[in-house]
Amino acid sequence: MQAFNFENNQFVLSTEYAAESILPSNSIILHRTPFTYTHVHWDDFFTACRGLKQQISSVDWVFIDACWDPFRLTNQQIQQARQRLGEIFAGSKICVLSAKAQHFYDNLPGCVYFPLFLMMRYPELNFSPKSGRIGCLNRRNAPHRVWLMHHLLRQQLIDPERDIYSVMFKGPFDDAYIDFDHIVGTKWFNEAQCIWPAKIATHDDGGINDYSINHPAWHTGIVIITETEPGVDTIISEKTAKGFLSKSCFSVYMGEVGYKVLEDLGFQPRFFPDHAEDFNIESILNICQFITTERQAIEYRHQHLDKIEHNFKWFGFNQGDFSSRPWWPKFGPKLQQALDSL
Repeated sequence: MQAFNFENNQFVLSTEYAAESILPSNSIILHRTPFTYTHVHWDDFFTACRGLKQQISSVDWVFIDACWDPFRLTNQQIQQARQRLGEIFAGSKICVLSAKAQHFYDNLPGCVYFPLFLMMRYPELNFSPKSGRIGCLNRRNAPHRVWLMHHLLRQQLIDPERDIYSVMFKGPFDDAYIDFDHIVGTKWFNEAQCIWPAKIATHDDGGINDYSINHPAWHTGIVIITETEPGVDTIISEKTAKGFLSKSCFSVYMGEVGYKVLEDLGFQPRFFPDHAEDFNIESILNICQFITTERQAIEYRHQHLDKIEHNFKWFGFNQGDFSSRPWWPKFGPKLQQALDSL
């Protein structure tokens, strides 16, 4: 398999793909495409695809990597894009690998749910004794993260004496607050968020996601994970993976469909009666209201050690081929069926 990044309106050879061992060998995979990169123009992408077709030998498969960023195309748009690619890469099968949780259930031809979060090459795990009450990292100023942290801070439900957290209220590149009122339809939040500085962090992490569990927020009694998308477009990313790998008791801020996918893959992700979804954050506010001390948080975690250990073992960190890991029988046949149908 050869991997290519779409950069500056052309394809550039990339490094090997983390999950290439479970995909057909006579294939290519395309990263950073307009399937998930909304700033990329489709016409430029298709033009580059025609150029790439002339440069490479014929392949049986063309895979599109849609595993790491929000995937908001409708099923009709996906099929239309696949049709265009089929015309360009004549004779090749076109398959989109999607991290969107809903695609686990849609059985959309040529678009298969792909849990890349289980197959990434994570660094070695460095565990620390659990300390602190709540851990909650928010490196990017996505609307749902800004919404959550505004309410937690405003209601004094999170503080640096008990908790470890970070949030960016301004964008890392434009130094501007989100136009939340326009995005979500509120009429007051744009002004309300301006009481906060560009960034708040109890522990500076440089804003870099290193895919490790080294940050102390992953070693608190309870971890609040804010996934990339909190509603119908939920994807499951390395954020949730680090919850499993750090042996955390956590609540994931994401759509219900994300929890269902995790359960259908064999995990036990529900440590609390409810979870935050879209812009309903009551469950997280309740956690912070009723678990007030580090001791309570660590005791609550201790009550759920069976789930924590199950999730860690089920992940199968660095345990041989993917096909030998505990979750594979829940996913492998579904992947094979999707490929065989093309």
